[in-house]
Order: sequence, then C-alpha cells, then structure tokens
Amino acid sequence: MTDAEIIKQKIDIVDYISEFVTVKKAGRNFKALCPFHNEKTPSFVISPDRGSWHCFGACNTGGDVITFLQRWENLEFVEALKILAQRAGVALTSYTPTDAIRLKDKLYEINHLASEFYHFLLTAHKLGEKSRQYLKDRGIYDETAKTFALGYAPSSWDSLLKFLIKKGYKVDDIYTSGLVIKSSEGRFYDRFRGRLMFTLRDHRGNVIGFSGRLIPENEARLHLPSAKADGGQAKYINTSETPVYIKGNTLYGLDVTKESIKKTNEAILVEGEFDMLTSFQSGVTNVVAIKGSAITEGQVILLKRYSENITIALDSDFAGNEAARRGIEVADKAGLNVKIVELQYGKDPADCIEKAPHLWKKSIKSALPIYDFIINLSFKKYNKNDVLGKKKIGSEVVPFLAKISNSIVQSHYIKYLSRELGVTEDSVETAIVNFQKKKLSPRPSAADPISKKTQRDEILEEYLLSLLIQSNDVKKYFSYAMSILVTGDFNLPSVKRIMEILTLYFKSHEKFDIKEINPVLTPEIAPTFDRAFLLDIVNVLDGDIYSKELSRVVKELKKTALRRRITGLATKVKKLEGENKEEEIRTANEELRKLLSQMNDIDKSSYTKIQ
Repeated sequence: MTDAEIIKQKIDIVDYISEFVTVKKAGRNFKALCPFHNEKTPSFVISPDRGSWHCFGACNTGGDVITFLQRWENLEFVEALKILAQRAGVALTSYTPTDAIRLKDKLYEINHLASEFYHFLLTAHKLGEKSRQYLKDRGIYDETAKTFALGYAPSSWDSLLKFLIKKGYKVDDIYTSGLVIKSSEGRFYDRFRGRLMFTLRDHRGNVIGFSGRLIPENEARLHLPSAKADGGQAKYINTSETPVYIKGNTLYGLDVTKESIKKTNEAILVEGEFDMLTSFQSGVTNVVAIKGSAITEGQVILLKRYSENITIALDSDFAGNEAARRGIEVADKAGLNVKIVELQYGKDPADCIEKAPHLWKKSIKSALPIYDFIINLSFKKYNKNDVLGKKKIGSEVVPFLAKISNSIVQSHYIKYLSRELGVTEDSVETAIVNFQKKKLSPRPSAADPISKKTQRDEILEEYLLSLLIQSNDVKKYFSYAMSILVTGDFNLPSVKRIMEILTLYFKSHEKFDIKEINPVLTPEIAPTFDRAFLLDIVNVLDGDIYSKELSRVVKELKKTALRRRITGLATKVKKLEGENKEEEIRTANEELRKLLSQMNDIDKSSYTKIQ
C-alpha cells in the first residue's frame, strides 16, 4: 500500500472537508456549497464510501482528500501529501520533494529564524529598548508582541545576514528570501535596518516575510514628515515578493484570528498592522490587516474560506480609489456581503481605540452595507438638490452600481438613488448602461468552465452507470442491463472499462462491495466512477420508477449503439458499391437488415418489470 493510500484510509474525508465548508447528509453521501466557485445551490458531493468528492457545478471536477487540499491551498501533490501525513501520523517512506518545494521549505526556515532573531532583539536585548518604549507608547502589550512575533531590526548593515550565515544558510538563499539586498558592487546587506518588525505569516502559520516600520527616533533623524524620507527611506517597507510571499495574497494576523472570524462569521478588514493589533487587544479579534487601501482578489479568495461577511474599516475616501472599487467588485462577484465602517472618532481604527475601545465596537456595529455607504457619502459631499450636485453624485455612485452582479440588489439601489435625487429610474439605468459601454473593450470570450461539451450518449452511459452502482441490488440490475447490452455498445472508454470490471467481479461475487471495487479503479477511470457514484438520483431509486428508468436508459443506449453500427455499415456498403464487390455487399446488407430489425424490435417493445 502506498503512502497516499494509507493517508486516505486514516483521514475521514467528510470530517476533513467539513473543517472547510458546511456539509449536510444527503442519503449515503454528503453535500455542500462548492468551495471552489460561487453558487447558491449545493453541487459539491462527498462520498465517505469512496473517500472522494465531486463538484457537479461549474468546476465539474473531483478527487480525494489529497486533491482537495491541493486545490484549496494551491499546493503541489507532494506538499499536500506531507501536510496530510503529519495530520494522520504517517511517516512518509517515499517522499521526494521537488526543487520548488525544497526552496519553499528553506525560505520558511530562514524567515522563521529571522523572526526569532528580531523578536529576541526587541524583547530581551538593550538594542530593542527604544522600540519597546515605542510599543508601550502605542498601547501594545507584551503578550500581543509575543503572539504576533513583533521584533526589532538593528541599524547595522549586516547583523541578520551574519546571523543566518552562521546558522548554515547560503547567501543566495538568504537573498532569495528577500531579507537582504544586493548592491551594484555585488555586496549584500540587510534590507531591514533600524525598524520595528512585523512578522508576516500565511494562514497556516508559516513565516513568509516581514514588514518594517521606522521608529519615531529614526524618522526624525531621517527628516521623515510623512511617507518617505529625502533619501527615499519609506516609513514602511515589506519583504520583496518571493516564492513564498505575495503581498496581494497576504492578510496580516489571519493565522491567529481565523478561528474568531469563523466563529463570528465576519471578518473586520483594517489597513495597517497597528490598527489590527489594537483591535485585537480591544476584544475585536475577528480582524485582519490588508496592508493597503484596497482588497485584492487573492485576499477575497482567502477570506471566503472563513466567512461570507466582510466589514471594511479603511480610509473614508476609499470610494474614489479605483483599486478599492475593483476590490469591491471582486468581493461582490465572489458572493461576499460587504459593509463599511464609519469611525465614531479619529482617522483610523487605532486612533478610535486609543480614544475609547467602545467607540470602535460601536463603529463596527453601525457599519453600513457598501452601496448605502457610497450613496450616503456622496450625499454628504454634494448637494443632491442642485443640478451640478446630482451630476457629481451620479458620477461617483454609478460606477459602483454598474458593477453589482445581483440584479435584484442593483434594482433596489437604482430605485433608492432615483428617489433621493428626484429623477426617474430610467435615467439612472441609462447612466449605468452608458458607463458599462465606456468600460467595454474587445476581449476574447471566456472559455466555458466545462471546456468540452460531453456528447449525449456519453452522458447517458454515465447515467446508466449511476443507476446501476447506486441501486439496492447492483448484481441483479447489472445482469439485466448486460442481457441487452454488450461492452462493445459503450462509446466512453472509462465506462466500458468499468463495465468490464463489474462483469468480471460478479462472476465470483453475489453482493456489490464498494471497498472491494476501490482498489481496481485506476486513476484513468476513477473520476468517471466517482461522478456516477455521487450523482444525485435519489428521486428515481424507488420501486417501479427505478425499473422503468433503467429499462428506458438501457434501450436508449442499445439503440444508440445500433445506430452507430448501422451508420458504419451504410458507409461501408456505399464504398463497396463503388468497388463492385457484390459478395461483400450482400453480406453487409444482410447484417444491416438484422441491425434494422433489432432497432425495430426495441422500438416496438413495451416496458416489462425487471425480475
């Protein structure tokens, strides 16, 4: 037995997937909303008997517990295998990581050591005294600094570099981690110097990078009035993008707060690290920092794993930010419910919390749905009773309304805006259409999620397989089907092979046992078997309904197979006539008559109850 097979035996697929999505029992299987595409009706089916899952919706794909984790985390097979082996307590005997995985593991190690290095300097070294005082002045507790692994990067040029080299790491790997910079002369030096350090982790807790903030003393020394110093020193800098760190896919604090987000079914989004840390300390722990002014598609995908509700507490002028607008569109299309916080005090959550934590909680509680917020904000900025004001309100609001994917929600806000502005709904709709036309540009049409349209007879073949292997007496109904059909009647290679396996199986078995069939299902035919085994046909599985449906499908498939042979023979006869091969023509015509007679008999036959 392979490592993968042992792992799949030890991990209950239903229990595992239910940690990511809400599953409900449906007969012998379980159903859920597909976690890989947006849908309202569950199309994601899990089979505990097969240890498999399949999405019958837009994804039209399936697999086992390993492929689920691969898709969920965007991992290579061996990465997913390693994670699940640890969970199952299985020692891998044939684990051979790829070069890419080895590099990722090395970068995680380097970043982890760097985090410990920075954290030690902040918490236990005299070099970190001023940073400790700064955190105290900002109201950050020691326990918070420990939980989120805050640190301090000394002002020296190569202290971290020397530390990591001493630990046995090569300069090239340290450079790949983004922790050092290479000068034009080829000299390496620390990227972060004289900064308060925020450790960036992925949702699994791996250290993937850092964000460094200049402490006030260094800001003054560098004459840093706002975002940047004269010498180009930014107040905040991040690790450069690496094989393990992509800024747009990272949410600061998620590794710590994800369970709180799941529990409250709401994620509070703030901009910076201090906003996030002070919120966490105030008791609002379902919070993450997006580290920017606009949410990205990668962050939306990540958040949707934990909640369908996001509440955004960013700059109040974000409505005029094109990137923020795109982020809201992405969130809307993903099916997230978006609300916006209007702070009761201050310019950001940290200010509000410093004034009084209850004001922050009150601000969150009174958050408005995104489109109400945008419309109300525009009413505050412009006079809705003035013609010029109406025009400016329309220019600001229409781009958002045009992006609403739900037609009912869009209609609601069209009515609301037209009523408030004292204009017709038609005029608002026209403005939306005109905006959409301006934004349209020629582009190649998107590929259908199911890239290849399955032929009707192939669908019917898989449906027959479903009827057989989901029945209450598989051998009885399989025998009936194969008394009319032969394996050569099947056009789909995977179905044909499964029927051959079942034919052989029932020569020595009276009862159908899925556990005995599982080992002989090769990777080439397993997806077809899973689709058939997981297809929801509960409405046709009872009594006479089932017998009639099975009889209908078997006869339809037989007719389809006969038509294929008739068409082939007719083509053959035409070719033989051109070659004047009389004897072969007579033989072919005789066979053709027999096939047409069989077709006629099937058309005339009525339903008989299957014994």
